[in-house]
Amino acid sequence: MNSPYANSAVISANHIARPKQLNEKAIQVQLATSRARLSKRDVQAESFVQGALGDESLTAYSKLFRDKRNPINRVMTEVNKVYTHHVTNTWPTPQKGVRLLPMQVYDEYRREMRSLMDNVEAMVQKHIPFYDDYVQMDIAARGTRASVDDYPSAYEFQSKLKFDLRLIPLPDASHFLFDIDEADMQAFENGLKDIEQMARQETVKSMLLPLQHLVDKLALPIGTDGSVFRNTALENVIEGIEQAKKLCIDDSPEIHAVISALDTEVKKYSLDWLRESPVMREQASKNLSDIASQMSGFM
Repeated sequence: MNSPYANSAVISANHIARPKQLNEKAIQVQLATSRARLSKRDVQAESFVQGALGDESLTAYSKLFRDKRNPINRVMTEVNKVYTHHVTNTWPTPQKGVRLLPMQVYDEYRREMRSLMDNVEAMVQKHIPFYDDYVQMDIAARGTRASVDDYPSAYEFQSKLKFDLRLIPLPDASHFLFDIDEADMQAFENGLKDIEQMARQETVKSMLLPLQHLVDKLALPIGTDGSVFRNTALENVIEGIEQAKKLCIDDSPEIHAVISALDTEVKKYSLDWLRESPVMREQASKNLSDIASQMSGFM
């Protein structure tokens, strides 16, 4: 007699083996940042450029608060950090402005985004009472090429500086509460496949682009023109590997195998060896080039 638990065991096993749907692995996020305009038309520079190039259609704009010592410049640096964190912890999607956030980093992403945005708000609250003083500091640094009228007011600067972060769950076919025809269902499924395929390609690209740059440098013999490379050539490859490992939502063993292969290979080399040892340089060039070729197959 069959055990009454046999069917439930099969169901449980099938449930475990079922590949996760895209909406279980990621969520869409959209970040919009608004700010007051911090540039002005520079008539003096414009006149010079037009005269030098003989083209009166050219216009010139200069950045306000360009001095890094100015507190308003530091506020805007922190604003840029919010966007940078958003971009480096998500993948682009076919829809402009909408990015894909892997669920495995959701908590970390939200925690850091809140912290960064709160930091911007705290800095604004600290510096806005002295905003007019900072405008005068910037004018003094720029000389006669700026006036108070070129700058947004303190109120305008503060009121326009906003972040709008939206989380948009990915849909599932089961969410339709009505029947749709076969063509519409196919278009819906193709849309999800496009998002997943783009995330797959971006995962590979995060490693492949810096890897190809390093491979191109290593292909040049030591001492020849262009053979010298900066530390960042290797560091960028390592960063790409870490980003791919952290954000990968692709369950295919092929992707994970190539990430692992590159990670293992890169750890074999030091910058000194690659710069000074012809044998090590040649070996690294060949092995890393082979891995780059494998990655290109995913693109």
